[in-house]
Amino acid sequence: MQSRSFASHLLGGVAAVALTLAFAPLAAPATAAPAAPLTQPLVVGAPDFSALVAKVAPAVVAIAVTQEPRPDIESAGAPPELRGTPPERRFGRHGRETPAQRVRALGSGFIIDTDGYIVTNNHVVARAREVMVVLSDGRELPAKVVGVDARTDLALLKVDAGKPLTAVALGDSDKILTGQWVVAVGNPFGLGGTVTAGILSARGRAIGGGVYDDYLQIDAPINQGNSGGPSFDIAGNVIGVNTAIYSPTGGSVGVGFAIPSNQVRQIVAELRAHGRVERGWLGTSLQDVSPSMATALGLPEAKGALIVDLDPAGPAAKAGIRRGDVVLNVDGGAIDDSRALARRIAALPRGTRVDVAVWRDGKRQALPVSIGRAQEQRATAEDRPGEAAGRPPIGLSLAPAQGRPGAVVVDVKADSPADRGGFRPGDVIVEIDRAAVDSPADAIEKLGAIRGQRKSAAAVLVERNGHNLYLGLTFDAPTG
Repeated sequence: MQSRSFASHLLGGVAAVALTLAFAPLAAPATAAPAAPLTQPLVVGAPDFSALVAKVAPAVVAIAVTQEPRPDIESAGAPPELRGTPPERRFGRHGRETPAQRVRALGSGFIIDTDGYIVTNNHVVARAREVMVVLSDGRELPAKVVGVDARTDLALLKVDAGKPLTAVALGDSDKILTGQWVVAVGNPFGLGGTVTAGILSARGRAIGGGVYDDYLQIDAPINQGNSGGPSFDIAGNVIGVNTAIYSPTGGSVGVGFAIPSNQVRQIVAELRAHGRVERGWLGTSLQDVSPSMATALGLPEAKGALIVDLDPAGPAAKAGIRRGDVVLNVDGGAIDDSRALARRIAALPRGTRVDVAVWRDGKRQALPVSIGRAQEQRATAEDRPGEAAGRPPIGLSLAPAQGRPGAVVVDVKADSPADRGGFRPGDVIVEIDRAAVDSPADAIEKLGAIRGQRKSAAAVLVERNGHNLYLGLTFDAPTG
């Protein structure tokens, strides 16, 4: 979300006012009586959010993430989050950051517990070496990252303020209706304590982030720096965590996306208890049911999750579920599409027994399934065997690509070869030097073999946001 100068917009506003004045009467008639003050509002029932803001604003924080200077940032001047904003002056006349100011990213967050627990986005604090939280009263406190969940883009922080802090409550995002008011508070462009208002535009949006996408769409203006901040209902309860915008210009055009509070509540509870999220697992590869597929299968409507493939050792295969089955509900809860099934199963603890209704051979049948645990362990080049002695680490942490071949990048170490090569969390590695990658272990084996041949670089094909992209991974020279 690149920031753009808003000077032209302000100038346009001034021009409009000037034109209006030019065509106004030069003087009122001498007989005209002075206008009387208005005693009634022009718009009856116009919303007034001042009481709501006074209640919730003390719980909204700004977040500054710092790390050691990087050559690409130094050459480009201020990071994108700060360009065209007041904090940019900290970076000096020639755009190079000073040792005292190494701000890499700005974001927002909100306090959910008086003890100092703070919710924000994972992408706000990803790869941070230091996280500082700025409270509404101006105090700056160092924050500890309690846990993160890249799949839902949520993170939980903890600060020690020495006394109880003002907190806000997570509301019920299922109860807010499309068309109802929402109020966003956050830190856009480093301008803390900013309030905007709008309505809930839609729900259940998928924006290409993964199977757990289930965003609320809002038109309250949010911009770069609002990430991790809250959207409130008119009672002052958090109904969403502002995460992304759609914008052809880089600025707000009224299409923003927030993670629903009911999903936030579940993820945050896991992060607080375990520092990570453990998800239920079926061991299936899924797709939605198209109208033509519904007709072919004899389904009365195009709903459900179609089983495309199964892990032979997974819970679904062991329970007798087959390729071509369509999952219609789980324990009586309807499954409309593949994302709904993925979210439903992910929320179940390992060992939970559920009845899964499937459509097979033109009829419905129920199968009992014992839920497994998704394998989220990271395969990391630094601690896997096969790395030649004295060779610096690549800096990639990988996880399985659920239901498909490949390796998902879950972390990139700062200033590592992977970082300099442009890898990002969420990238799916599909090929290395034109050879297909099946799994994290396969990716690391291939990279190890290339390094063992004393090659200086590898061509890596990744899938990012639905598009393929080649990245060059240049290996550091051996040390010692």
